[in-house]
Amino acid sequence: MKCMNLTGFDLNLLIVFDAIFRENNLTLAGRRLGLTQSAMSHALTRLRTLFHDPLFVRQGHRMFPTPLAEELHLNVHKIIELAEKTFEDHGSFDPGHSMRTFNIAMQDYPMMVLLPRLLREIRTCAPHINIRIFHLNMESRKIALDDGDIELVIGVRQEFGSNIHQQHLFRDRDVCILREDHPSIFDELSFEQYMEAEFIGLAVSEFGMEAIDKQLAEIGFRRKIRVTVEQEVAIPHLVGTTDLLANVAELVAREYIDRFPIKILPIPVTTHQFDIMQYWHARNHLDPGHNWLRKCLKGVCERLCE
Repeated sequence: MKCMNLTGFDLNLLIVFDAIFRENNLTLAGRRLGLTQSAMSHALTRLRTLFHDPLFVRQGHRMFPTPLAEELHLNVHKIIELAEKTFEDHGSFDPGHSMRTFNIAMQDYPMMVLLPRLLREIRTCAPHINIRIFHLNMESRKIALDDGDIELVIGVRQEFGSNIHQQHLFRDRDVCILREDHPSIFDELSFEQYMEAEFIGLAVSEFGMEAIDKQLAEIGFRRKIRVTVEQEVAIPHLVGTTDLLANVAELVAREYIDRFPIKILPIPVTTHQFDIMQYWHARNHLDPGHNWLRKCLKGVCERLCE
């Protein structure tokens, strides 16, 4: 398609396009925007002419997007989000009325521990705010922050560079979880029992090799890892239904001890605490909405550790 001269283009047509795409119905899209059926039909005709494509095909009472419409919507949605952010947060931010969407990168661990509490907080004071979670590895996070694809990273300490701000959220440590009625391990876990036990390992870890395994390797020992999973959320269920042990963050263990038949015991090796941080790009540092979100997260974390 040749380049379009935007001078005579009505950008409101993009809002009409987005509403039809979301509702799959011309009448419902019109109600969403406060426009009549006639106005919606006229706008759709203009869109079809501009893009030389039907864009939406009627089947019964629904309108389904064509392949071109599917492709266009990715960019149209970003344009609308950017416009909303530009105007609604200029100089001030009202969480009670804002409809902003925040894009956050976090792994399973903070998702299990922080996300439910954050959503409860937001539902109370900012009922129209939306959160999108992205599961990115450590290498991809800086690129996503620099490109503006995400606005916040929540995770362990890592180096980002001078254009990335950071704030400490909370500190945690690893503990051992096992079945509540484990046949051979009761209220204490000795080093010998720990080394004889079989474990569930985590394949996708922010730390690469788990810190405990590095310590054990230095003194000539190695855990017996019988199954390795990529989903950290699966570990408490597997522990509760097998004789396998697992090392998990203490806050994760506390989160699931009332939901699964598991118990928590200290790891019989000196374990180091680790810090969870939030990171954001300098371009967002003074943004009122972004500042509100960061304070909200910090408050949630302070109450989490009380």
